[in-house]
Amino acid sequence: MLGLLWILDGFLQFQPAMFTSRFATQVLAPAAQGQPAFVSWPVHEAARVIGYQPVLADLSFGLIQLALGLGMLHPRTVRWALAASVVWALSVWSLGEGLGGLFGGGASLATGAPGAAFMYAVVALAVLPRNQGSAGDQRPARWAAPAWAALWLGGTLLQVLPGTDTNASISMALTMNASGAPAWFAALDNQLAAWVPYTGVSIVVDLVVLQALAGIGVLARRTRRPAVLLGIGLSLVYWVAGQDIGQFWSGMTTDPNTAPLIMLLGLTVLGAAPWRPPSTGPIVGVPGGYQEGGSSAAIPAARTWMSRFSSSKGQAVKAGSR
Repeated sequence: MLGLLWILDGFLQFQPAMFTSRFATQVLAPAAQGQPAFVSWPVHEAARVIGYQPVLADLSFGLIQLALGLGMLHPRTVRWALAASVVWALSVWSLGEGLGGLFGGGASLATGAPGAAFMYAVVALAVLPRNQGSAGDQRPARWAAPAWAALWLGGTLLQVLPGTDTNASISMALTMNASGAPAWFAALDNQLAAWVPYTGVSIVVDLVVLQALAGIGVLARRTRRPAVLLGIGLSLVYWVAGQDIGQFWSGMTTDPNTAPLIMLLGLTVLGAAPWRPPSTGPIVGVPGGYQEGGSSAAIPAARTWMSRFSSSKGQAVKAGSR
């Protein structure tokens, strides 16, 4: 799935507008607005360089992303493609997304924080094979669940910061999305904005509680699946209402936005090994045996003890016959 998303991003780079200076001035440069100097300067420099040769730059970017996606679909190259995608994604996150707007104020999970490129890197690291074996035979990294928790708890913090901490800010974001959307989608954004109370913080409180549940719940085994499903559901709502399904109609979008990557991380968490090692303890009635996370793990220890018992019994029988 990650490879298919990279292929999609590669094709999006080949949109006609992306081969013009608009790629630098309307896609890259806005990521620097309202950002501190250590974020805005690299973005401005990248936009300036790309503006000199937008055709060559855009063609190169598209081919790189197509190569990454195709490499992930082939078993022999998936490991190298995933590793290369981490480097590329973090470069895009820094130079093209302005670190996801995290330092500019007004960022939230609903509007696309922490950035699609950053999430590409996180998911790639989570599924990166740890040896040369088949990637399909290995489970995602154990830290996928803590990463999911950090993402949603971090989103909870962003939601209570100035600029995103009132119902009015949410309504305004929906209205701004409607201004650039086609009529059929603008009507949806405007209707959602009308439903949001313009005063108070009731919607903000709801979002904070739901995001906190999605983050905290994943840390316990019994609530992991409900927490992940809650996060996936919220991401789907954010993708439609807050991110306008990637604004594919604009002709200058470079990716489907952050929410689909968060949903993909959720699926990764469900397939990952438990992030905490299971508790161990002695098996009742089995000398020297230990259980690990349930009775099924006790079977090998029990078999070993029975084998030793049978062996010693057989030796005793032979000695008696002599």
